[in-house]
Amino acid sequence: MKSWRNSRKTGAVSGAWLAFATAVLCASLAAAHLAAEDLQTILVRMDEASLTFKAMTAEVQTTTFTKVIDDTTVQNGKLTMQRLKGKGTRAILDFSSEKDSRVIYLFNNTVRFYYPKLKLYQDIDVGKSSDVLNQFLLLGFGSSGKELMDNYDITTAGTENIAGHATTKLSLAPKSAHAKETLIKVDVWIPQGAAYPIQQQFFKPSGNYVTVLYSNIKLNPPIKGTLEYKLPSGTKKQGS
Repeated sequence: MKSWRNSRKTGAVSGAWLAFATAVLCASLAAAHLAAEDLQTILVRMDEASLTFKAMTAEVQTTTFTKVIDDTTVQNGKLTMQRLKGKGTRAILDFSSEKDSRVIYLFNNTVRFYYPKLKLYQDIDVGKSSDVLNQFLLLGFGSSGKELMDNYDITTAGTENIAGHATTKLSLAPKSAHAKETLIKVDVWIPQGAAYPIQQQFFKPSGNYVTVLYSNIKLNPPIKGTLEYKLPSGTKKQGS
């Protein structure tokens, strides 16, 4: 009887060690799979992808943190972006299905905020900041690796699993003083083997930040002509 009990205990211990060893092995394999990609390798892929980039659509989830009131707001919407040869970038960020419904339309030197429930819109002229705005818009989508290196100091910041994707995290610090007035740092998460981010995080000098998670990304979808957002009839300009 004693021998049987000892044998049972030994078997239980052996089973525990086997389970532990298996867990360690799996963790090691997972760590190997999540090994950060070389920065130069990612930038080369971006160089190649930028040559054919014309437009993109994606579902987006934005998480906005406002430091002064310690508030976090999550919104879901759709992004449509188009790069026009020699004419900058246009984009529509549509949150019209949200409780706080709005549509943000970026074109030329203007950012237009449209509020469907109020049937009002507001235009903001970004003027000299249009180049900076286009740079941020294309950050990770359509930007070449060379452009990123020209405009940012870039470092790799390890690996993370984002929405089921093994990614390499890049941390970008703007080089120009003008850009730093808007953003002090941008983190982007690039899935292994990809040229575009699945997540971005924008840090502002105020301590506020915005995290953008992308899903259902479609590159170069058919867009006829120039991307436009037509305001419904009866919409009025705010303050008029």
